[in-house]
Parts: sequence; structure tokens; C-alpha cells
Amino acid sequence: MSEYGSSQPADSSSASGQQQESSVLSQSDQASTSSQLGTDSSSASGQQQESSVLSQSGQASTSSQLGTDSSSASGQQQESSVLSQSGQASTSSQLGTDSSSASGQQQESSVLSQSGQASTSSQLGTDSSSASGQQQESSVLSQSGQASTSSQSGTDW
Repeated sequence: MSEYGSSQPADSSSASGQQQESSVLSQSDQASTSSQLGTDSSSASGQQQESSVLSQSGQASTSSQLGTDSSSASGQQQESSVLSQSGQASTSSQLGTDSSSASGQQQESSVLSQSGQASTSSQLGTDSSSASGQQQESSVLSQSGQASTSSQSGTDW
């Protein structure tokens, strides 16, 4: 029974009305869960970041990283929900990396894996600067063995 849960908000200065929530639930052996919220986010107003991670089986590795190096963001909402229910499921969700001067930006990623050897990768909004009213949504569902799914939207806007 080896469980490791880590949540660290690092170097967040001059934040007003910032809400960070991390919920981690592990019910089986060899589950490693890492959630990192709001790293180096300066001068953020009304920023909401939520990460919910649930692992119910052996050898599940889940990583969720939200809002890294997002500066001068107003009304930015980033949500990542990851659920893994079977063995050897590796799920990675990365939202809003290096997004500067974003107004009213909504990014949502929902990933659900229910069988063995499923590798799912979803990357949203990488290097999107000066975006107004941008909505990006990716929904990925894998229910069988040896399924590899990759979704990449909105790169270099």
C-alpha cells in the first residue's frame, strides 16, 4: 500500500480572489498522484483553478498541471477532471501553459479511462496569448485495452 499525494502552490504573489482546490482520493496500492496548481502566477484577479483526481486500481499514474506561468489573467477558468478505474492507466492533462493576457478564457478537459493499458493525452491552449472569449473543450473516453488517444487543440494562437 504505497500512496503518494502532493499539492503545492508555489510562488504565487499579488493574487486577489484566487481560489485553488485540490481533491485527491486513492483507494488501491501503487497509486502515485501529483497535483500542482498555480505555479508562478502573479497579478491574477478572479482566477479559479480546480483539480479533481480519483484513482481506484493498481498501477495508476495521474498527473494534472494547471495554470503554469499564467500572468495577468482576468476571469480565467481552468478545470481538469481525471478518473481512472483499471490497472496500468496513464493519464496526463495539461491546461493553459504559458497563456498570457487572457480575458474570459475557458478551458475544460475531461478524461475517463475504464480498461487496462489505456494511454490518453490531452493538451489544450499551449502558448495562446492575447485571447479573448476563447473556449476549448476536449472530451476523451476509452473503454477497451491498448487504446492510445491524443487530442491537441489551439496550439500557438
